[in-house]
Amino acid sequence: MSKYSEIGGKILAAVGGKDNISQFNHCVTRLRFILKDRSRLDEAALKKIGGVLGTQWAGEQLQVIVGQTVEEIYDAICELGGLKREAAIDENLDGALGRQKLTPRQVPGAMLRTLQGCVFPVIPIIIPAGLCTLFASMLGPNLFNILPADHDLITLFTFVGNAGMYFIPIFMAWSAAKYFNTSIPCALFLAAVLVHPTLLQIVSDGQQFTVYGIPMTPVTYTNQFLPSIVSVWIMSYVYGFLRKHMPESLRYAFLPLFTLLIMLPITLCAIGPLTTAFGNAISAVATWIANVAGPVAIGLIGGLWYFLVAFGMDKAITPIVMQNFTQFGYDNLFWCSAIFGTYALIGIALSSVLRWKGERRAMAISNAVTIALGGVSEPTLYASVLPFKVNMVALFLGGFAGGIIGGIFSCKAWTIGTGNVLFAAVFAGGDGASVVPGTIACVVSLVVGFTISFVGGKLIKENEEEEAEEEELAAEA
Repeated sequence: MSKYSEIGGKILAAVGGKDNISQFNHCVTRLRFILKDRSRLDEAALKKIGGVLGTQWAGEQLQVIVGQTVEEIYDAICELGGLKREAAIDENLDGALGRQKLTPRQVPGAMLRTLQGCVFPVIPIIIPAGLCTLFASMLGPNLFNILPADHDLITLFTFVGNAGMYFIPIFMAWSAAKYFNTSIPCALFLAAVLVHPTLLQIVSDGQQFTVYGIPMTPVTYTNQFLPSIVSVWIMSYVYGFLRKHMPESLRYAFLPLFTLLIMLPITLCAIGPLTTAFGNAISAVATWIANVAGPVAIGLIGGLWYFLVAFGMDKAITPIVMQNFTQFGYDNLFWCSAIFGTYALIGIALSSVLRWKGERRAMAISNAVTIALGGVSEPTLYASVLPFKVNMVALFLGGFAGGIIGGIFSCKAWTIGTGNVLFAAVFAGGDGASVVPGTIACVVSLVVGFTISFVGGKLIKENEEEEAEEEELAAEA
């Protein structure tokens, strides 16, 4: 029996066996279970299994954090339990807003889960688009001045990067249609209307326009994601109602047509303007916080960022970050803070490699490589930080120190980037003013995180926790 089969067998037993599993899939670092009967779960035993870094609940979903071996363990569990394999998901899609009865207290959480479920599948478009724009900025006169502004390569990277953000309403419509389980072609068609040149020209000219006689508020929808999400959500009900009541012989031609005709005034006269105003308000609040509380706000968020990640609260902030990037082209609060927190975490990962011995060092090396090169933080977070008080202090102070410096110099992150050792490259955009101070702030975060973890760990020697971990690993070996 392979070690993955052994781990998988223990996990399967701890969750109550294959007969207690209603749904089972995985993402980059977590196994995700929907259980039929929670009382059959032995969560304490689950957390003690070698290879399990922690557990977390997201609504009715049990998330078992196992790190970079998730695919091997997932396959082993499927084989042992005779379970159907499903494709990996990007994030937790906990069910669409409006598909379940919600109490007033549950509505905010459902809204956040819906935003997460719609936004995360599109991030693989946003990241390369942002990096292409970043390359153009770095190669051009704004930074290294390697190529002239009118060079073909600069032009190529610029318009390719812009395409990723310009057509975000269409990309988001695809993601929302999948999330709400409605017609993807109808959703894409509706979103394409929002970025059509004629509509853009009407808005640009400021001319009055009506939809079936209803006045339309002029709004530019390029670089926006909220209008598509809400429009497709409403469309899912319109499409579902029409499909239910329309004869099957008429659906092929008339179901998409009637859906579009009904949605045009709803989207252009109501949803679009309202969601645009809401998105602008969110960005205004974030900008106000950055301007008023500046360094302190960035420092606190930087220090607390990975604690938010541990509780899944960072996902609630992602739509705000996306709104800032799509509206302003940069983020100067939450994503900057995340960058500094990431370098503090990398510092702790390096400290763990040097401090620990034996199998714990082997695990620390694996975790350090995973975050430094792959940008996957959870193995380090759950195995090297949360079990040890000194490392939690190191993580907070490292992120706080870098955030203070970044806030003082008004650093801006110009793209999403990847959370590895090259994360600081996101400061190399715009006029280039954030490159040097942003890089310095990242180095400070890493050094502070490393130093407090290494020196503090040596001085404090959290012997009980470390020895318990070592004995547990030795027993499992």
